[in-house]
Amino acid sequence: DTSEHSVNDNQAQAENLCSSNCWCTEIRTTKGDFPRLEESLVIWLRQCRGQKVSISGSLLKEKAKEFAPTLSIKNFVASEGWLTNFKKRNGVVFKKICGESGCVNDEVCLDWQDKLKTLIKNYDARDIFNADETSLFFKCLPDKTLTFKDEKCNGGKHSKERLTVLLSVNMDGSRKLKPLVIGKSLKPRSFKGVKSFPTHYRANKKAWMTTEIFNNWLLTVNGDMKREKRKILLFLDNCTVHNSPPALSNVELYFFPPNTTSKLQPLDQGIIHNFKTFYRQEIIKLVLESLNKHQTANITVLTAILLIDKARRAVTPQTILNCFKKSGFLKENEENLPIITDDEEPVIEPLVDMNGVSFHDFVEVDKDVAISGSLTDSEILSATDTNEKSNDEDEDDASVPLVEVSVKEARASLDTLQSFCL
Repeated sequence: DTSEHSVNDNQAQAENLCSSNCWCTEIRTTKGDFPRLEESLVIWLRQCRGQKVSISGSLLKEKAKEFAPTLSIKNFVASEGWLTNFKKRNGVVFKKICGESGCVNDEVCLDWQDKLKTLIKNYDARDIFNADETSLFFKCLPDKTLTFKDEKCNGGKHSKERLTVLLSVNMDGSRKLKPLVIGKSLKPRSFKGVKSFPTHYRANKKAWMTTEIFNNWLLTVNGDMKREKRKILLFLDNCTVHNSPPALSNVELYFFPPNTTSKLQPLDQGIIHNFKTFYRQEIIKLVLESLNKHQTANITVLTAILLIDKARRAVTPQTILNCFKKSGFLKENEENLPIITDDEEPVIEPLVDMNGVSFHDFVEVDKDVAISGSLTDSEILSATDTNEKSNDEDEDDASVPLVEVSVKEARASLDTLQSFCL
């Protein structure tokens, strides 16, 4: 059970996190004669592992023979010698599949909270972190909420307007790590001429979190903590893209029990909701300001990145601390302390009715949208093609269509929004 193990720089301990009989580490020595083939196979292996699919050496060789012609590799022989060298080059071992946990209930949550006290007792609140991904319909307006509701974004028409955002905060709210934003285009038109961003940015065709992107983020955080000469404890959910972490010297990982994050994960107790509340406020303000100037609102990926940074900064330390407490993150001497109400918490309901959609529904429109998924073989091969042209010609710069609103109505809406935001 991944919730029973910490992950550190000891590779032997890291291998206890197996959920498949095929384990891919981050060990790389040489690239071999067919580097793109091997990169593609590693992506495929990780995907199978995340889906709890058992992969044998024979299956791996068959997949290699299947990929080879597509990559224009002629006379490829998937011999036992090739397989042995592939495993050595990529740190792949085969081992028995681990068992799955049973149904999660309240007892699991109670047991976890008892264990949690021991896990965090040797860490200061400033060194206890939680990280999680969330999807964001970055252009969504209130009049589109009913259209977007329940959109799963596995390639549907609205997937072009979705980003994946990774947020991470510490227990006392004193540190909000730089967000990681994942889009569909590596170089959107709106990025032209921009040299620095307030967030990290990565891209793939589905704007999904992947094992590679997540592991690179972990290594970045580990490097930051190493420079700061501090060691942190980072809590994560059991999302499949989290299950193959690299060796880390200054970040210790712990995983929540499966299917319990709605109760046990601080970010799910209101931090992400609070972040999205501020983001949606900024979107409405942007559109209303454009209306007042008789201009068309232009919400690009760059716009979204700037608003993401603004929204995450607006989440107060007290809100973050409240959510950690609600999740059971309490020190021994804090068990009877009340959760303090934050006067700066945004009040949602007073906002003007927006075309029959409540502001709460507007904020929650993308709550259950997937942040990761399975890649097809062609998408795996495309991901390893360094010569492939990035999708610069996306609809990133499409303007938000405006409804017919009088100047009087726009000013009234701005007044209402100003009251809401104060």
